[in-house]
Amino acid sequence: MDWIRIADMLATMQMRGQDGERIPFSITFVTASLKEDTGGQRITYEEAVLVGGGTSNSDLKNPDHFANYTRNLKAVGTDELRKFRPLLVDYFNGKTVTL
Repeated sequence: MDWIRIADMLATMQMRGQDGERIPFSITFVTASLKEDTGGQRITYEEAVLVGGGTSNSDLKNPDHFANYTRNLKAVGTDELRKFRPLLVDYFNGKTVTL
């Protein structure tokens, strides 16, 4: 079985093709909401891309992804956005994720 480190996974998610668009990846992760004390659902996307950045200039609540260790992804071909925690990713591009 192949392994990938979380740091390498996050670097791969940031990659862009020659057209400047993010390169799609496959991912399986477990949901978790510490605020609502819910989660445990396993989510799989065959094609997704990372969206947004670590900070926001909006007057609305800043997600502060870096401090909260969260990221947003978008399922390719849809408008569905989903927040995930990199530490809860099980598989990335067919590889098992490890620290």
